[in-house]
Amino acid sequence: MPSSTDFGRVHFTDRMTDDRHAAAEKITRNMPGMERRKERLILRGIGLLDRVDTGYRLSKAGKELGTAYRSAPDGTEWVKILGHLLLTREPRTRTLIKLISEPNAELYFTDDEWWGGSLQRATINFSDGKQLVPFAKSEHPIPNLRSAVRENSWWALGEWRDHEDLSAATDCRFVGQLKEDFSMHDISLAIRSSMEVLLHLGVIRSQADRCWLDQDAAVQTFGMTLANEFGWQSTGKKKSLREWIIQFADDLRLDTGFIVASELRDRLRQQGFDNPDREIARLESEGRVVIEATDYGQSRHGVGLYDDPSKQLIKLRVS
Repeated sequence: MPSSTDFGRVHFTDRMTDDRHAAAEKITRNMPGMERRKERLILRGIGLLDRVDTGYRLSKAGKELGTAYRSAPDGTEWVKILGHLLLTREPRTRTLIKLISEPNAELYFTDDEWWGGSLQRATINFSDGKQLVPFAKSEHPIPNLRSAVRENSWWALGEWRDHEDLSAATDCRFVGQLKEDFSMHDISLAIRSSMEVLLHLGVIRSQADRCWLDQDAAVQTFGMTLANEFGWQSTGKKKSLREWIIQFADDLRLDTGFIVASELRDRLRQQGFDNPDREIARLESEGRVVIEATDYGQSRHGVGLYDDPSKQLIKLRVS
């Protein structure tokens, strides 16, 4: 394809937002990788598309991701591949995860919900009392994500350090297209996309106004190579179904005390439990899980526990 926009027109939609751009342009915007334009190197995305003389074609990583998705679109393997690409090729995501990989570091929002409130005032709180405001436009008086990327620029580049155009390089700096500093415009929106992937995998955990990295889950999901790179420490203990239910029930509990059954089911599937309803029923029959209350939800709440629509919302107790 001559351009990533053309790729979007052909493979995603033919609906136009104006005479020049496809509606799917934002989908394809981060699909190319590192490109040379005259004397400058431009990093455009995670490299699902390769630049060739005639335009763009699917890269090896793009083909691998596509094959995994077609094989099991409802599974987690393709999500793991996407998560791995983000953690190895997206400098801002890499830097944020490096920051919250520090012991007891947590990302706090200004409202009691995931990615809620004023994101420019969201803070990463560290165990030594220091703070970082990752999505703030200015890095004064408290550092933001741009200053953190600047301090870790060569590390943040990740797998792109092996790119042929960087074979003789030992360091780098990130600059903007028009200014010396790269833009922080909509940075929280861009990072949220990456964080949603890691949240789906259970690597990021969220409760009320905060989220943090589950290092055990990170090691289990992505392996020791990334664990060593980010400094993750695993306890080595594999959690039981009961322990996962306790964790996820705590994460997913609404203000009413109910849990959306389909969300609990999805989280358990991500941890390798093929039939969560059957496993919950087993624990319930053994008296180790008690369903204390159930209720109907809405269509967005999905299939209820045991395929019962009156159990879309559940209150459970683990004994």
